[in-house]
Amino acid sequence: MHRIEVEHIDFQYNQQPIFQDLSVTLEEGEFCAVVGPNGSGKTTLLKCIAGLLNPASGHILVGGQDLRQYNHMEFARKVSFVPQHQDTIFDMSVFEMVMMGRNPYQKHWQMQSAEDEDVVMEMLEKCHIAQYKDRNISALSGGELQRTLIARAMAQQTPVMLLDEPLSNLDVSHKFEIMDILAELNTAEKVTIVIVIHDFTMAIEYARQALLMQSGRVLAHDDVRAVLTPDSLRECFALDDSLQVTEQGLVTRIVE
Repeated sequence: MHRIEVEHIDFQYNQQPIFQDLSVTLEEGEFCAVVGPNGSGKTTLLKCIAGLLNPASGHILVGGQDLRQYNHMEFARKVSFVPQHQDTIFDMSVFEMVMMGRNPYQKHWQMQSAEDEDVVMEMLEKCHIAQYKDRNISALSGGELQRTLIARAMAQQTPVMLLDEPLSNLDVSHKFEIMDILAELNTAEKVTIVIVIHDFTMAIEYARQALLMQSGRVLAHDDVRAVLTPDSLRECFALDDSLQVTEQGLVTRIVE
């Protein structure tokens, strides 16, 4: 089992509270969209679950085990994380960056295996970037780099994948491609997908569950269509009367 349990966590930045006694449970195999205004704590929550930030109090468990009880390599075989932005310190090719996703399966100084290379090529193909495998990552567009980061996480082959706004740099066709890939991972391989997303229509079309957040609080966590209703979105995002929200999550301006 790879249930994610967030239990009564507190977290603050520069003495400013972000979470106070926050609890939420994400069941194994969920495809959950995390939705909320900027500053609501979505990214912070994902980074806490990914072990990149440490709550001041409370516990986070993956598969019934506290994050603090995992060693680095063991946890990296459980949870992968796709950041919203990636600072690239070293020059490397697309192939080399995606190969980094295989690190949890390699011993120190071990050369990459034929299996590692096959997995990397498979993920490059799935993300439609195999033609860029020898290109330096510094030469990639924002969308190409984003797909490379997603391919790296997929190469990690974890039962839990966390993604922080992975669609932000993608054009429309690639947004659908990536969401199709995530949906396939979720349904065929039972990978738990937790995705921070601002596109309501994509969230409603692909996710089965939604976690609606505001000001560091969970307003609702349930079936995506029960959570992301026109009324709840209007209230959570403080949308004025000039904007119309459809049942499909499309926001349009009313022209009189």
